[in-house]
Amino acid sequence: MECNPIVITPSLRSEGLGSGNEVSAIPQGASALRSFVYPRDFNFIASVDAGPAISTLRLSGSVDVKCELGGVEYSFQTPFLQDLAGNGSTAGLTLTRSFSTNSALCPAGYRRVAVRYQAVATAFPSTGPGVSTLTGTAEYLRWLKFMTWNIHHGVGRDQVLNLQRISDTLLASGAHFAGFQDVDRYWSGRSDCKNQPMLLQQQTGWAMRYSASLDQSGNIFQCGLGNRRQYGNLILSRFPIQSDAIWYLYYPDGYERRSAIGAVVSIGGTSITIFSSHLQHGSGSSLETIRYFQAMDLMEFINLYSGPRVLMADLNAIETAWELQPVRDGLQDTWFAAGNPSADRIDYIFSTPLPVARSYKVASDASDHDALMSWVTLEPASAP
Repeated sequence: MECNPIVITPSLRSEGLGSGNEVSAIPQGASALRSFVYPRDFNFIASVDAGPAISTLRLSGSVDVKCELGGVEYSFQTPFLQDLAGNGSTAGLTLTRSFSTNSALCPAGYRRVAVRYQAVATAFPSTGPGVSTLTGTAEYLRWLKFMTWNIHHGVGRDQVLNLQRISDTLLASGAHFAGFQDVDRYWSGRSDCKNQPMLLQQQTGWAMRYSASLDQSGNIFQCGLGNRRQYGNLILSRFPIQSDAIWYLYYPDGYERRSAIGAVVSIGGTSITIFSSHLQHGSGSSLETIRYFQAMDLMEFINLYSGPRVLMADLNAIETAWELQPVRDGLQDTWFAAGNPSADRIDYIFSTPLPVARSYKVASDASDHDALMSWVTLEPASAP
């Protein structure tokens, strides 16, 4: 005669992170990382249903505050452990622990960047080993990190094609969003006839959208007839993309078509719209005029959206170029908003009027451009 094993199934959930954004974990699985951008008071709740006799229900984990000082990020972790005695009860048990982002602060002088909350529920039976849920994780993002980068189709300053270096640099930077330019899709041998948007998505695991500025029929002398030859702009996002659109910019006959890609991204129910674009290259009054009309078109596209917006772009013009005035009139240059002095640059991150903590170049040999990073928040600058 076979005996049915006694099954203990603890569960972990959150309460207060918002509709569709709550943590949920059981021994066999857990929800994905839950992120949010505004301060919250919330609970982690451990429970076990009525059934086998339970000695103890435990809620344990840590609060990890990420802080920045002098351009270096540090982590300050505080563990927690809370037990509820079951005393052999066969009734269901519930244990709640409350958290507030306003109490998870950095040491004096540091800038708070993010707070990560991790928790596990464990039920200990009267006899035998305990059973734990998988880890549930919630993350408060005080600052959102944006990267713009003309990746030169993955060819670095050493003339080596290596797209993995691009992905590695992005992931190591801690960015949440990226706008890339000069991205090939079955374009030519210069990028080994690869689908670079798909490869970058696979290498990062992020959501991706692509706009093909150039879109041509397959060429037997390039990458064959099976796929269209494309070259353009890319958006990568750590967070789900709700919608996207492509906007084509002004170009006269004989010049490359240029485009912009826009995507509405959801961070725990809060939406932000991000853009990636690339304007006409070259010097001279005629090319400056082309860029001016492209900048006008770009702002027309961006102004179709409301709420927080961030543009990541290679504008192919210096800070003081007259042709960029439409962009400067409509958005803030995060480089200056972060307190930086003028610099020799053509790659930019612009935003609607939002607080900016940092804006800096990320040196890399993976492209002929350096990447640019900016930290932007949706909260008031005075928030801790």
